[in-house]
Amino acid sequence: MDLKIDTRDFKRVLLPLAGMAGEVDKAVRAALKRTQDNMATNIVRQIKQHSFLKSGEIRQALSKPLISTTPGAAWAQVRVASRPLAMDHFRLMPRRVTARKRMRSVNWPRAGYQIGPGEPVRYPDGGNGLSKAFVTRLNGRLFLMRRRGRALERMFGYSVQYFAAFDATSAFVMRAARTTFEKSLRHEVHYRLEKLQ
Repeated sequence: MDLKIDTRDFKRVLLPLAGMAGEVDKAVRAALKRTQDNMATNIVRQIKQHSFLKSGEIRQALSKPLISTTPGAAWAQVRVASRPLAMDHFRLMPRRVTARKRMRSVNWPRAGYQIGPGEPVRYPDGGNGLSKAFVTRLNGRLFLMRRRGRALERMFGYSVQYFAAFDATSAFVMRAARTTFEKSLRHEVHYRLEKLQ
């Protein structure tokens, strides 16, 4: 997620530091640093709110934030990138083993997953209305699996950036980032003025 700010919009805030280009740059960079930390926190919170992912899984997908400033603009970037996650990172439906011994697989209960609160349960269908997936327990954990020939494979699907692209997530993060930047910039200007006296 990119936050681009035209520093000319904050001329009134930066006016007390007029003529001190070095101090202005330091104030803008410090405000951007606080803002990008706020962006990362809000990205994690918003994705967690719209999905069943854990905070640690989301944080692993966040890259090291980048900051860049020019005389007229400031720019902060927080990248969200991950590999497709196994479907058992989300909520499995039903939340019990569906693969039963001594029962034909066509008679197993239908297995699916739900990616977030309020989202529908999705079933990986084989085109005939039967679910291709089944829930099994390995080492005490539930996994969503499917059979490929004679081999069993774990099912993978959505990545973390899928949730970061939601309008609800990105709009909230950008709105909060702009507010945080302005507040932080006022604080930094005040701090630098006190230091100079």
